[in-house]
Amino acid sequence: MHPRVAIVPALNEEATVAESVRALLHSGAADHVIVVDDGSTDSTGAEAEQAGATVIRMAQTSGKGSAVATGVARAQHMNPKLLVFADADLGTTASEMASVVSAVVSGRGDMAVAGFPSAKNRGGFGLVVGLARRGIRRLTGLDLKWPLSGQRAISAERFYGIVTTDGALGLRLERGFGLEVGLAIDWARAGYSIVEVPTEMMHRETGRDLPGILHRARQFKEVMRALATRCPQ
Repeated sequence: MHPRVAIVPALNEEATVAESVRALLHSGAADHVIVVDDGSTDSTGAEAEQAGATVIRMAQTSGKGSAVATGVARAQHMNPKLLVFADADLGTTASEMASVVSAVVSGRGDMAVAGFPSAKNRGGFGLVVGLARRGIRRLTGLDLKWPLSGQRAISAERFYGIVTTDGALGLRLERGFGLEVGLAIDWARAGYSIVEVPTEMMHRETGRDLPGILHRARQFKEVMRALATRCPQ
């Protein structure tokens, strides 16, 4: 049994994944880390293993949500009390997940979401986060400041209870960038609480260049899909 299992989706993150894994372990945020190498073409998997993670290697890139779902399925066999979701590019600042975990352990919420400080550089235009906020508020009544944050601590018992439920409460993990939005809506509809925890975590920022714009366009599409599939018929 591993009380706290972290799931880290990673695609070509050889520069930061080892630091992220070590920070999660050394801070006590997790006592076991599963890195899902989502079809990387660099040494992401090897770096993660050397840092102490269990690595699941995907034959091809399947998307963040699919990678998380694969890690969640593996973690279930470890009988965890807490699931910790963290990105691979946090580096040493992943240690701040300890305070997010503490929010669930102390009973403040069934799920805790890490908040990030304001971006230092000009990034997106706020369209995706605005869409996510409005959609979650409309469908659940929740007003979340950081609806897209991938850094979360979750009660494993409640999570797997929803996942294995047949019928109306069946939680559907989105396969792409709509993961966090879909999870928040399903979680709230199941009657469980969400708290947000401000942190000083940092990760790579996307800019306003062409790759950044294309990334946000894909995010917008996948968040929209997550919202649309959860709207009342």
